[in-house]
Amino acid sequence: MLWLIIKEAWISISSHKLRSFLTTLGIIIGVGAVVLMVAAGQTVTLVINNSFASMGGQLVMLHPSFVVTSGIKSGQRPSITSQDVDAVRGLKGIEAAAPMIFATAQAVYGANNWTAALRGSTTDLLIVNKWEVEKGEPFTSKDVKAAAPYVLIGATVANELFGFNDPVGQTIRIKNVPLKVVGVLKSKGQDLMGNDQDDIIIIPYTTLRQRIQGSRIPNRVNFGFIKISDSEDMEAAINRIKMLIRSRHNIKAGAEDDFEVRNMTAMVETVKTVGLVLSILLASIASISLVVGSIGIMNMMLVSVTERTREIGIRKALGAANRWIMLQFLTESVMISFMGSAIGLALGLAISQIAGSILGYEVPISAWTLALAGAVAIVVGVLSGVLPAYKAMHLDPIEALRYQ
Repeated sequence: MLWLIIKEAWISISSHKLRSFLTTLGIIIGVGAVVLMVAAGQTVTLVINNSFASMGGQLVMLHPSFVVTSGIKSGQRPSITSQDVDAVRGLKGIEAAAPMIFATAQAVYGANNWTAALRGSTTDLLIVNKWEVEKGEPFTSKDVKAAAPYVLIGATVANELFGFNDPVGQTIRIKNVPLKVVGVLKSKGQDLMGNDQDDIIIIPYTTLRQRIQGSRIPNRVNFGFIKISDSEDMEAAINRIKMLIRSRHNIKAGAEDDFEVRNMTAMVETVKTVGLVLSILLASIASISLVVGSIGIMNMMLVSVTERTREIGIRKALGAANRWIMLQFLTESVMISFMGSAIGLALGLAISQIAGSILGYEVPISAWTLALAGAVAIVVGVLSGVLPAYKAMHLDPIEALRYQ
């Protein structure tokens, strides 16, 4: 019996091809838009997770505090030194601590030149940011103490300066200072902000300060990046860092800190939350088109009930039960919705994959997206068909037979 109902529903739908297509189009657009928004949200979440994984977990940033004048931040106090970062490295639960100096410089090799991000640090930076040396080897702690003219370069810098040639052992120049390439870093791609993490040159911070910048305060650093052991409590570790730096800077009880300790893990979790909220908001906006599509199905089914009033009367006169009349129209509504959802799902997935390929992002396809499309098909179909089916079920057979 159910098969006959499905067969009759298909005959009814296919007998009005244009009307059925236009009705289905609303569901196609609605489901396609929702799938695209969900895919966009999942892509953002994936990019954040991958970027965070490439940075390493349990991260803390130690940096100078801002000078506030009349409620306006006017710069940072030059308060953090490499000795501060070294002292933090000796605390309980600290896996690695790397001082950091930021700069931008033009690297030259032969006739090629490239402007890259310059990072002055120690070998701990490789641990903190989960860098891997693909070719060659990293410089050592002895090289840092001796301000050795050695550098590690990212994949982008290697490609721009050396092309297909092996950079290891070659000499580049930064501000006319010769620097030997001792290693090439494994590619990491883009970070949370879309910046190329491979467009980087890592150099001992002492070399950067003394040989390139010629600073009179060689121990001054911009930041300290700290990796806390995974088994260690973040808050407890941060409190130990604060107490140590306050003691080293001779800050009295009740006095304001001249530094800040920022929990990078908490920041990333906040970014993830914002991404999730944005995804839900976009999907909710896209769902408006689903509402419009469901109204279109309901309108079509109500017209169908009116057109088939005499048919319904004949069925009732021949003994058709009300529940079968209702099931007939609900089946038609669900079939239209299901077809639209299937096509919308396919289009949404295809467009998202093509867009991801063009933009260079991996767009995940999750079972949740497929389940969402199936649920939408059933829910929209049932809700859109309830009123028309109820109307058809309660038609008076005598009045229906008289209908012309």
